[in-house]
Amino acid sequence: MPDTYFAAREYAHIHAALEPLLADLPSPPEGHIGPQQAEYLYHLIRLLRPALVVETGFCVGHSACVIMLAQESIGLSPQLLSVDLCKYEETKWAAKHLASRFPGLMFIEGDTREALAPAVRRHLRRNAGLSLDLGIVDGGHDMDTALSDLEVLFSFLKPGGYLWLDDFENALPNSGVNLAGRTLAMRWGSCLRFQTRDGRGFMLHQKAF
Repeated sequence: MPDTYFAAREYAHIHAALEPLLADLPSPPEGHIGPQQAEYLYHLIRLLRPALVVETGFCVGHSACVIMLAQESIGLSPQLLSVDLCKYEETKWAAKHLASRFPGLMFIEGDTREALAPAVRRHLRRNAGLSLDLGIVDGGHDMDTALSDLEVLFSFLKPGGYLWLDDFENALPNSGVNLAGRTLAMRWGSCLRFQTRDGRGFMLHQKAF
């Protein structure tokens, strides 16, 4: 089921450094990316080669580890902008810990409905020629927050870029995320739904124009 927790060793086949990285992080206070999702995300990033990834919902950094290791594996200097409300004390420690390993991790504390757009805009302005290639929405799971995160990242996403909506159509449904994903799909199309064998779901959207 989607609320299952996985041991670090279950991610070892994805990248040699992933197991020890995850083992050094605090225990996640709520759900985290499963091994099957992590493997898909790792290879998606290797395929898309995104110079910049923006993520909402850092928690304790499991998906961040996958993202930045995948960027490193193809010769990219890891660059991830992550925004989190920090309702758990473990989040700040994990972000500081991973930033010592990945200097390209930019962590922003705040409500994504207020902090996300200014953070992305500021980063793109400071890095001329950089574009947003992949946005990952896994922050607030109520409809308003999830849809706001999708719309903000969509507005910055380059044509041909991708959005990943986590927890969409899980075996144990999350109504807010499902409604946000369906709203995006009705507005823009180009969406695909995936569900792993352990019941975790996510949606991918490719920006056509």
